[in-house]
Order: sequence, then C-alpha cells, then structure tokens
Amino acid sequence: MIKADRMKATIAQHFFASCLCMFLTAIICAYLQNKYSVDRVGILVFALMSIVGLVFSITFAFLQKKLKQNIKNTVILTSILAIYLVLLNYFYHVQINDYIFLGWQLKFTFLQKIINSAYSFWLAYLVPFIISFFYAKIHTKTLLN
Repeated sequence: MIKADRMKATIAQHFFASCLCMFLTAIICAYLQNKYSVDRVGILVFALMSIVGLVFSITFAFLQKKLKQNIKNTVILTSILAIYLVLLNYFYHVQINDYIFLGWQLKFTFLQKIINSAYSFWLAYLVPFIISFFYAKIHTKTLLN
C-alpha cells in the first residue's frame, strides 16, 4: 500500500512540475499573441497551448515514472521546451516579412522557414521524450558496468 502511494505521488510530482511549466508557457504565449498580433486571439492560443500542455504533461509524467527519472530532470526538460516555445512564438510575431519589397516572391531565410513551419512547434514536444529516453538508457548502461 505504501509503495503504491509513493508511485502515485511521484507521478503527481512529475505531472505538476511539467503542467506548471506548460501553463506558464501558455500564459506567456497568449500575452505575446495579444501584444504583437493583429487579430488578438490570445484566448485561443491559451486554450490550444493549455490542452496540448496538459496532454504532454500527462504522457511525460508517465514516461518519467516508467524510466525512473527524478523531478529535476522533468523540470529541466520541460523548462527547455517552454523556453523554446516562447521564443518560437515571439520570433513568429516579431520577424519582418517584407513581402512588398520581395515582389511577393517568398525568399525566406533558413531561420524564417523554421519559425514559420508548423513542424517546429509540434516536433518540439517530442524532444523531451527523446532526451529522457536516451538519458535513461545511458544511465542504466553506466549502472550495469
């Protein structure tokens, strides 16, 4: 009984750590949307980021528990993801797209292509999973040797 309670507490700790970080990210991204965007749909950005962050937090908490990772690892990986998402959102709104001067020929730089790509947003959520998985594999190999 005590072991099951500890397991639930650790999953809850992983969940709350990542959920808090994703919730703060959703707030900041919604603020940036309202501040820099023309259409001012920050509430929709907040809803989307909150739902995606909630799904991410649940699955990442279970993975962290399954891989027997500590809370520090969860906080570091979700903080890296949060910083990336905020910077991606900021650069999306602040970048200069001079369509008039380009004659409507889209000549984006590599950074602009990354910022405007939908893949850069959705694939970012896979990075903490991949890093955590590889960290666990490396950590278990060093313990066995």
